[in-house]
Amino acid sequence: MPRKYKHGLTVMRAQPFHIGHEKVINKMLEDCDRVTVLLGSIQEHGTSKNPLNYTTRKKMIQNIYRNRTEDYDRLKIIGLYDINNPAEWADYVLDFMHETMPDIGKPDVYYAGSDYDAHWFKHAFDNIEIIDRTSPDMPFVTGTMIRDMLKFKDNRWKNFINPENHHLLEDHFYRKKGIV
Repeated sequence: MPRKYKHGLTVMRAQPFHIGHEKVINKMLEDCDRVTVLLGSIQEHGTSKNPLNYTTRKKMIQNIYRNRTEDYDRLKIIGLYDINNPAEWADYVLDFMHETMPDIGKPDVYYAGSDYDAHWFKHAFDNIEIIDRTSPDMPFVTGTMIRDMLKFKDNRWKNFINPENHHLLEDHFYRKKGIV
């Protein structure tokens, strides 16, 4: 059965990669022949807002999709530096895509987890899909909320992170700091 789009794009920090992000990528894999995830803020790590480095965040996504071979083969994960210029953000992202993957052309759809996340790209895409991360079948989740739970050793964070990645976050937030 043909998919709705040829190539879908999303940009996320994934600090950490949680079930809301997973819902967005799952929908992209359902709808798109090719899926590109740009992980932003790769120049920052080790801070309270961006504790995880690019490699760890990429591994979190790979851990979930690596055993789904057909999906994994259509999924590309790339790191992206921020420019801190909201007015030029969408053009910057699309220029980066063109320079990094010139053979595939511009994605035909942008995916976001909220209207706010999508608004940067409204002028750059004819097709924008907003995947509601606050629907009745999905608990409300934010990266900030999970980072706070990890900081205060509140194990409810495990409800919002795929079990495939619990060990990565435990290693980063607890074992390396001697808490476990």
